[in-house]
Formats: sequence, C-alpha cells, structure tokens
Amino acid sequence: MKVFYLFIFISIGFSITTQNIYDNSWALIIGIDKYESVRKLNYAVKDAESMQEILLKTFEFPFENVTLLTNEQANKQNILKSFSDITKNANANDRVIIFFAGHGETMDLPEGGEMGYLLPVDGKREDLYLSSIGMDELKKLSLMSKAKHVLYLIDACYGGIAAIGSRGLEPETTPNYIEKITKDKSRQIITAGGKGEQVIEKSEWGHSAFSLNLKRGLKEGRADLNSDGYITANELALFLSEKVTIDSENQQTPQFGRMTSQEGEFVFIYSENTIINHNLETKSSNEKLDLLIAKVKILEAQNENEEVAEEDNKEENDSESFDPDIDFYYQGISSETYNAAMPNLTRSAIGGSFWINDGISISIAYLSLSDIDHDKRWFKSKYYFEGSGFQFGLTKSIIEDIIAAQISIGALNIQYDTDAEFEIDYIDKQLGYFVGLSILGNWWGESGFNFVFNTCYDFSDIKNENNELLWNGLSIGFGVQIN
Repeated sequence: MKVFYLFIFISIGFSITTQNIYDNSWALIIGIDKYESVRKLNYAVKDAESMQEILLKTFEFPFENVTLLTNEQANKQNILKSFSDITKNANANDRVIIFFAGHGETMDLPEGGEMGYLLPVDGKREDLYLSSIGMDELKKLSLMSKAKHVLYLIDACYGGIAAIGSRGLEPETTPNYIEKITKDKSRQIITAGGKGEQVIEKSEWGHSAFSLNLKRGLKEGRADLNSDGYITANELALFLSEKVTIDSENQQTPQFGRMTSQEGEFVFIYSENTIINHNLETKSSNEKLDLLIAKVKILEAQNENEEVAEEDNKEENDSESFDPDIDFYYQGISSETYNAAMPNLTRSAIGGSFWINDGISISIAYLSLSDIDHDKRWFKSKYYFEGSGFQFGLTKSIIEDIIAAQISIGALNIQYDTDAEFEIDYIDKQLGYFVGLSILGNWWGESGFNFVFNTCYDFSDIKNENNELLWNGLSIGFGVQIN
C-alpha cells in the first residue's frame, strides 16, 4: 500500500494545478425555464444551478466571480451587462466560462449561411435581431476580453456558431502539450446541437441530455479521455458529442468549434490536486508521503460523506416528492341569467385548489346558489330559489401571476319555494348541472385577490308556480375570488 501511495505522490508531485495556469476564474451562468413569448422549458434553471455547483465545488471558481441569472433575471439587458462586467474584470491570465441553458434559434441569411441566436427570457422568434443575442455578439465579447481562455457551453440547439473549425494541437504528438495549450489563447464554443435539432429533456434525468453529460463528464471525471488529470475543452466536446448523441437517440449532436485560429485550450483541473499538493515543497520525503497518505484518506472520507449525503438527499427528495401545493379560496359571483322568470342569481363557492405543476391546478368547492325576491323592503326579502352542491374546476395560467382561465362543471340539488327552507312545502325540486368558463385577473401582486368574469350554461327542469323554467340557459356574471 505504501508503494501505491508513493506512486501517487510521484505522479502528482509534478502535476500542474489551476494556480499554475490561471490567476483567476470567472463564470456567467444562465438558465431560463419561464419564457415570456416562446415555449417554456422544464429543467434549464436546474441545469444552470448544477453547473454553478460544479464550478464552485469541483473546480474552485471563486464564489464572488460566478454570476447566476435565471428566468426573469435573464433578460437581454442583464445578460449583456453581465457579459460586459466579465469583459472588464477578467485579466490576461484568467479564464472565463459562459454557460447558457435555454432556447436557441437559427436565422437563414439572404446571401447564404446562417446566424445563430440565444433567446433571453424576453426574446421573440419573430424579431431575433432586436430581442435576442446573436452569435456575432458572443464573438465580439470574447474578442474584447483580455482573458486567456474563454469557453462557451451552450445548452441550446442552433446553427451559425461562427466557428472556424475545431482543429487544435494533439496531445500524443505535441511535446509539452499541457504547457503549450495553457500558454496560448483560446476562444472555444460547444453547443448542444445544430440547426433543426431539439434539446432533449427527460424527467428521469431531471436535466437535459447535454447538461446531464456535462455533469458526468466534469464532476465525475469521465471526460478526461486520456486520464492525465486534466479535462480540456476538446476532450469535453468529444465526450459530449458521443454521449449526448446516444442519450438523445440521435436527435441532437453537440457541435464544437473555435472562434479564432489560436490553438490554446480551456482546461479544467480538479480542486483535489490543489488540496493534495498543498505545502508539499516545504517537507521532507517521509513527511510528504505521510502528508499525502493522510490527505488521500481525508479525500476518501469526504467521498464517503458525499455518498452518504447524496443518499440522505435522495431519501429526503423521495419523502418530499409528493408535496402538494394547496390553496383555499372563496368565490362570489353575481350573474345575469337572461331569464325573465329569474333574471338575477348569486353564486358562492368555498373550496381548495391543488397545483399539479407551475401553471395548472385542479379544484373542488362547495357551491351555493340563491335568487333574492325583488321585494326589497327591510327584513322582508325572500329567497324563492336556492341550491347547493359541488363544482370541479381545471385552472390554467395564461399570463403568469396576472390572468388565468378556469373550466368548471358542477351538480346541485336545487329547490324553488316561498320560505327559503328545504322542507316539504316546496313548489319544485330538481337535480341541476352546469358547465362554466371563468377568467381570473390578479388585482394586486400576491394579495390573493382576483376579479372574476364568469359565463355558465345551466341545465335543469325546475319551474316556478307559473310553470316557467328558472335555471336553464346562459348566464354571465362578475365577482371576486379570494385565496
């Protein structure tokens, strides 16, 4: 065992650490699920958060140098400002990584060729130039930066990546390969796929195919194809090209290229190397070996703790997998029935809604109907018509936190009499049904107060003393809903 540890010590004693290559590291990470004008995604924000964790924990990017923009934060202005900030702050011996998870779009150019665009949260497909971020803009920003290495990881499928090819130095044939590629500048890009392809997301992964394999390749080290302890952008691209193509069942194939002719390579080096090499220069051989063994054991213990933590998190996630988001509400609506025999109707409902995802809920409520007699003298108003039962609804958000639509059906026991009591002296009693459509408008932020526009079609054969149908036909009403 001592010989094994000695072998490790000799091997890594000459290894290059992040500090040997870069003075500082910067990252801009963007993830957008909730687009304003295009189809929403499911896991882009989670992919971005996963990438942030990998850079911070696995590759020791300084926390203050990593910017995360998600959903409404990731509008065009904020993205360009964050690009600009990194361009100003990154120095000549620094590295910069830009990660984007969201929609990409390709525009065919009139004279041939194509231009790729990244869609911010407020991007519009019908006006890509004005509302989105073109590939030429990414190239300009990378050229403006003083940073030694810039790498774009784009979890979106689009063409026109403005690359001049993916050719670079070969590790097998280039003397002092690591020194050479880390000394030269580079501007590189890897995208999740090409024009006309779709980003594949699956609930069983909880990620897109691209980000899933980024995690496997970087965090788990699978992208270190030649097992030399470093992952270059070229190695990462080769790994992603193979694995994403397989996992997506040939529906997307990552694209890789260079924005300039420079032959440098963005390099990922694991933070464990830095930990193991720490202070080795100042110690004797025996002390170095003992320190190395101790630190290897610490790393093994950390690994075990991480595995236990992952198991605990898995159990916690499993126990929380069914965590219903239930809202209770009251709804009151005053309706016009377009029925001369009973022109006015009041609907009151109290119940709960269960959100099955971010934009859809199902609800059940106790519903009460009443019609007040037109004799409005104090204490002499009579309820000629009343009913009670249940309604079931399906609500879909149309404009997030502003407007929603609700389709409902219901069944009620309804009665017409002269004393507002469910007793044997009623004139008529029937079972009634209805179908309805309501539009709910948020009145004030998260106050839970909503205006309601409601239209219903009611079905019942209940009649008054003049043999007139009372509750059969169209009604339109206005009211409020309080959550």
